[in-house]
Amino acid sequence: MLQLTRAKEDGRTNTKDRQYLRLIKDRNLAELIGIILGDGNLYKHLRTENLRITVNSRDKYYIYHIVNLIESVFKKRPSVAKRKGKQAVSINLYQNQISKRLGIPAGDKIRNNVSIPSWIISNKKYIIRCLKGLFETDGCFQEDTANYAQYIEFKNNCGMLLKDTYALVSRLGFHPQYGSNYIRLAKRDEVYRFKDLIEFRHYIAL
Repeated sequence: MLQLTRAKEDGRTNTKDRQYLRLIKDRNLAELIGIILGDGNLYKHLRTENLRITVNSRDKYYIYHIVNLIESVFKKRPSVAKRKGKQAVSINLYQNQISKRLGIPAGDKIRNNVSIPSWIISNKKYIIRCLKGLFETDGCFQEDTANYAQYIEFKNNCGMLLKDTYALVSRLGFHPQYGSNYIRLAKRDEVYRFKDLIEFRHYIAL
């Protein structure tokens, strides 16, 4: 049964008094939060809030995946707009109380020193999906078969988020390198095991 935040029951249709879905804490929300902490932004406007995720326009399957993920969490389909003069698209959702319900403050993520919500940290399945969101957006996988070299890494300039990511990757039994702005796995067996675990670049049907 869907839970709703309380609203005034005086018959008015003021935007501030509307009811909004309480977000269900599940694996889909955990992945979406990882995506938002990576390539997403939250903006406050006078009468609403805006969730915006910017994605390379060539990543058609990933765009489709994010759109479906947002719709599954918020029960509303976001819009997709091409960024003028850029090889990118913006996925936008407008609704009130987005930041409050997500548990992520609106505004500059580095200035706010964002972190991974505690409800994700306490559940292994949520950890895996959140890490998928983080690595899919601010991460990469590189493979040099000729030199038997490979790595998978997450790069970000937010100190608390980097610290949380390192802790969660370690908790899953891996041994990441911790740089000034990256978390990296470079041991061959760990790289492929982690890549398979988070289903990197594999998009789950919702």
